Amino acid sequence: MIHAMPAAKLNVFNIPASAPFLPVLIDALRAGKLVTGFPATHDPLELARATLYLPTRRACRLAREVFLDQLKTDAAILPRIVALGDLDEDEIASAQAATGELAEASLALPETFSTLERRLTLAELISKWAATIAPEQGAPLIANTPEAAMALADTLARLMDDMITRQMPWDNLDKLVPEDLDEYWKQSLDFLKFMHPRWRAILAEQNAIEQAERRDKLIEAEAKRLAGSDAPVIAAGSTGSMPATAKLLATIAKLPHGALVLPGLDMDLDDASWALIAGDADDKSHDGAPAAGHAQFAMHALLDALGIRRDDVSQLAPPKPHGRELLVSEALRPAATTERWQLRAKKKDFGAATVQALASLAMIEAANAEEEALAIAVSLREALETPGKTAALVTPDRALARRVVAALARWQVAVDDSAGYSLADTQAGVFARLAADAALGSLEPVTLLALLKHPLLRLGSAAGAHAKAIATLERALLRGPRPRPGSDALAQALSTFRNNRDQLHRSDPRWLIADDEFDVAADLVARLGAALAPLETLKSGAHPLAFLATWHREVTAALSQELD
Repeated sequence: MIHAMPAAKLNVFNIPASAPFLPVLIDALRAGKLVTGFPATHDPLELARATLYLPTRRACRLAREVFLDQLKTDAAILPRIVALGDLDEDEIASAQAATGELAEASLALPETFSTLERRLTLAELISKWAATIAPEQGAPLIANTPEAAMALADTLARLMDDMITRQMPWDNLDKLVPEDLDEYWKQSLDFLKFMHPRWRAILAEQNAIEQAERRDKLIEAEAKRLAGSDAPVIAAGSTGSMPATAKLLATIAKLPHGALVLPGLDMDLDDASWALIAGDADDKSHDGAPAAGHAQFAMHALLDALGIRRDDVSQLAPPKPHGRELLVSEALRPAATTERWQLRAKKKDFGAATVQALASLAMIEAANAEEEALAIAVSLREALETPGKTAALVTPDRALARRVVAALARWQVAVDDSAGYSLADTQAGVFARLAADAALGSLEPVTLLALLKHPLLRLGSAAGAHAKAIATLERALLRGPRPRPGSDALAQALSTFRNNRDQLHRSDPRWLIADDEFDVAADLVARLGAALAPLETLKSGAHPLAFLATWHREVTAALSQELD
């Protein structure tokens, strides 16, 4: 008789949402709670044997800071800290345990298109497809302008990435549009069927693959490498929402020297409600569909893939006693079980937990967006001025976040915006946009002054050298009727105003502008016209994007050129 051996217990842990994730994680790692027998000694080189996977680059940077805070005066070489989904050939090739075969396989992957190159190529394909649509076939619905084509290219790129990430074949598109739906849906399907094979042909011609596909292959190569390694490896903070990442997490959790640490697994929801997160086809009272929007949906699927229950997950820290986790768990329970709120509310622990959870919460009803941002900024500033207290703003509203950052900046409070800034919003990006807007917008006064007063403006001189000329130009021409469009007209208007200055009434402050001020203003306008000429002299009509980009670069370089 053959007896089946029980499966080895997986090293799967959870850190409650109310506990500080990285400090608890690193403390557990150093204390030997994650991987059995690691660290075996206090040797400063011991930690370097491990690999720690975290969800993002930002988390990796913060982890290094937490390590330094906890190590304090102790000397040690930190583990290899890698961002999940951000693997590259160098990461795999530099891992000491990587086999030559796996490393070579990963390095042999085709290259990918850059984001801009991909966007422009898709936009070109979209324009070609739109040109084939006759007006009676629905041309108003088609992206038949460069701006619309670029916007549609971004949307199409996201769709392609999502399908690759979810490992959905494009053949499934044939099942998406029933014949009884509106004609618009059929046009959308025809568009996808036109675009996808042509895009795949371009990839094949260039011997390239999608960025998302390449990322998944690198993750797969890393999973194979880890399976043949005996070095400690820990994955923490990821919910495994992407199939490729979920496979890597499952591989790590099943390793005898591996550990998986989940972020905020709901341990309070009852088992029946927890099971409904994955859906129930036999549920006749509701649709039985999976609760894909639930915060625990990805971790539910990950535990199912591992074949374990929540009871098999070890807690690395107790939840905070304020009761907010329980309150959030009940608020997010599946809709099919919301009738259990009444049963849960009758229990004494829930009532006490709710009161405690809401005791320190406050609600502010703001009259407008500015008042809302100011109230948040004041709260953050008060927290910073309280010893031992920290604060964070979590919001999906980027406009609100920018207002709060601006309000704090007025108080010289530096903040770390985890969302980062797009290139167009950086100082250099704003300067480049102003240069194009000024040249192509015929030197509209507001845009012109914004460009002239930008800190990157040089026009062949030192920083701030044109302050007197800018002030003169603003006083003379830009505070009254708008001059005719163009730098030549601006120079002519300045000359005309100078010649007619004596005709002004003596009470007009512009009468006091001196000749030397007119000289520097005229020199500024001449330099500005020369710098903007490549774009300002463009004739109306279509121009190749490459030429426009080249001319824009020349204009930006001329405007920002410093004194030699």
